[in-house]
This record gives sequence, structure tokens and C-alpha cells, in this order.
Amino acid sequence: MSVSLKALVSRPDQPDPDAIKMFLGQIPKTWTETEIHELLDPFGPIYSLNILREKGSALSKGCCFVTFYTRKAALEAQNALHNVKTLTGMHHCIQMKPADIENKTEDRKLFVGMLNKQLMERDVRRMFGQFGNIEECRVLVNRDGISKGCAFVTFSRKSAAQNAIHCMHQSTTMEGCSAPIVVKLADSPKERERKKVQAQIAQQLNQFTNQWKSLSSLAAFAPMAQALAANNPYLMNNLATVPFPKAGYNVNPGGSSLYGNLSAHDHGENNFALRPSAGTIDRNSSPILDPTAGMLGSMYSSSNSMLNHPPLSFQTLTPAGSHREGPDGSNLFIYHLPTHFTDHDLLQAFAAYGTVVSAKVFIDKQTNLSKCFGFVSYDNPVSAQHAIQAMHGFQIGMKRLKVQLKRPKNETASKPSTY
Repeated sequence: MSVSLKALVSRPDQPDPDAIKMFLGQIPKTWTETEIHELLDPFGPIYSLNILREKGSALSKGCCFVTFYTRKAALEAQNALHNVKTLTGMHHCIQMKPADIENKTEDRKLFVGMLNKQLMERDVRRMFGQFGNIEECRVLVNRDGISKGCAFVTFSRKSAAQNAIHCMHQSTTMEGCSAPIVVKLADSPKERERKKVQAQIAQQLNQFTNQWKSLSSLAAFAPMAQALAANNPYLMNNLATVPFPKAGYNVNPGGSSLYGNLSAHDHGENNFALRPSAGTIDRNSSPILDPTAGMLGSMYSSSNSMLNHPPLSFQTLTPAGSHREGPDGSNLFIYHLPTHFTDHDLLQAFAAYGTVVSAKVFIDKQTNLSKCFGFVSYDNPVSAQHAIQAMHGFQIGMKRLKVQLKRPKNETASKPSTY
């Protein structure tokens, strides 16, 4: 194929201001610039062409970036080739689309708030059209089709969006509005997902904090429970271990039995310290628990986790990003993380269940993007199990986390993990 006459006409020094950088994929790795020009020149003259090659090698990756002198030529090439034509020797259709850096609208898409609810899309276009070409304009409406008083406006060029912000933001207060018009850059999808995740985490931590604060009132029941235990044989023999949050009492649910005998040691008049025994059951006592025992046992079961694992604000945390592991059974693999999740985000999500010694999100060295998995290490296996129970299947944004234990190094591949 000979190079088209369209490609041989006189060319300007620079492409048009609205020219698009395109990504061309699914081309043979043996192709050179000559074959690519033969494919693309019929659509218009090409300003730049860059074949992507393997690191440290001249071998092509089978894709390239190309910029036409005109936007029209790029769009014509996209319409004619993208998911339409398959080249000889290839198994998939050609991919011809704007490069990611060009396809993003973060710096061109505006959020406009405090609009008169009577304004329609054409009115908003007329208001902002003076600053440049508008690619998209959308007025937000409720289920009844009534305007919410805000809109999104996307310009073709970043400079037009910046001019609109400079000239229109808080420039006037429209009829029916309580504040001046708001014009700012719209949140990107990643920013919206990050804010949603942060709100979820903040809500969780707020719930944990409120539960923790509510436990402060539990200490007030300790003298009453001790007095009841001294005078009630059923309570003495059947009350589950109740770890009141008081000084000198060691909360250790893993070492206490569900129905442990309670011994009272006199440290003064009407002063008893509750201590769990080895876990034997008094067969002579009534099998029906005293109502008071049931109430306190219920308080124990609902609050025990929070007593041993207070919320984030009560933990002493180590900085995220280190590679230090905890003891065997304390190290977790976390899969399906959101793409924007950082080490700190991972730390915040899992710190409520124990002391974190390491939190790391794995990053691709070549792209510097998250691989969407990481690991969290605690200082004890109990915290790791609490984290698995609470966070496995937990939805963050559009993903559900997969949380599992990392097998100890000395454990063979055939041996199942022990919990």
C-alpha cells in the first residue's frame, strides 16, 4: 500500500490544540513504523508515533501511541478500526482509542452548584458556552424530573474550564438560592470512591468508639454483681466469666471457660474479686440460669471483643509500609483491595482488631499502580482471627475483601492451615 496523498500534503509545525493522543493496540509485534503508517495515514497526517517496547529490549509490545495533526483524523481512525478490524495473525480486534491521559476529564469537568432550579440544560450551556466548547452538559434531577439545582459541565479544553471557574465561582446569587453559585472541578471516580470508603471506615470507627464508651458504664455493675454473687448460689455456680473493665482484672476470654466457677476472696467487708476457675461445672446447681446471670452474660458476649480490641484511637500503631511480620498465625493476605488503597488506608481498615505491626499494599514496579492485594500482620493470632471474622467479605466501594491467613514458613503445602 502506498502512503496516501492526504499524508503528503503540507503539514503545520504543531498539531491542532484539540488534537488527541491515541493508543493503538493489538498490532503484530513485528510491525515497524512503516506498517503502522500504512494503516493510519489514510485517515490523516501523523504528528508523532511511539512504539512501546519491552524493557531493555527492542522487541515491540504490540502497541503504540500516535497523535494525528487533527482531532477529526483521530476520531475517524477510531470509528473505522476500534473493535472492527482484526489484523492478520492476531486473535483480537484492533484497539484504537484515546490514551488514558487524554481520556481523563478530571481537569475539564466542572461541578456547578447553587443553580436556579428553573434552569434547563440549554440555559446552563448558554451560561458557560462563552468560555469554550462544551462537550457535555447535564443538569441533575430527582426521580420526579425536578432539577436538584446543580449540574456537570465538561469542556473540550482545560483552559476553558479554568476560565469558567475564575469568572463564575461565587460571582452571583441566583433567584431561589441561599448562597452564591459554586463552580469547581468535579471529583474524579477515584476521588468519589475514596471518599465513599473513608466514610464507611469513619462510620465503622464511630460505631466502635460508641460501643467502647458505652462499656464505661459496665464498671458500675461490678459491685452489684459481686454482691449478687455472694448471696445467690445459682449466680455463683453458673454465671459466665464477666470481665468488668476494672483495674487489676485481666480480660482473657481465650483462657476462661463458658461456665466457670467463681470464687470470692475477702479483701475487706463486702469486697469481692471475681476470678474464673479451671472451668468445671457444678452438677448440683440448677440447669436454669438466674436471669441476672443471663443479663450479665449477654453483656459479656456483646462487649468482650471491644474490651480486648478497642477502636483505632486507643491503639498504639506502628507506621504502615514496613515488611515486618508477626508471629505464626498473625499474618493475613488481603485480596480485592480498591485500586487507590494505600498502606495507610489498609492500616486504618484493620487497626480496630488489634495492634498492627505491618500493613503493606503491593505495587507494580513498572506501572507504579496497586496490584489490589496486600498483607497485614498483627502481634498475636487472636487479633488476626478477629480481623478475618470481621473483614472477610466486607464490601469496600465496589469490591468485597478476601481475607485469609498466610501459612507459616515451616508448614508444608499439603498441610492445611490451623485456626
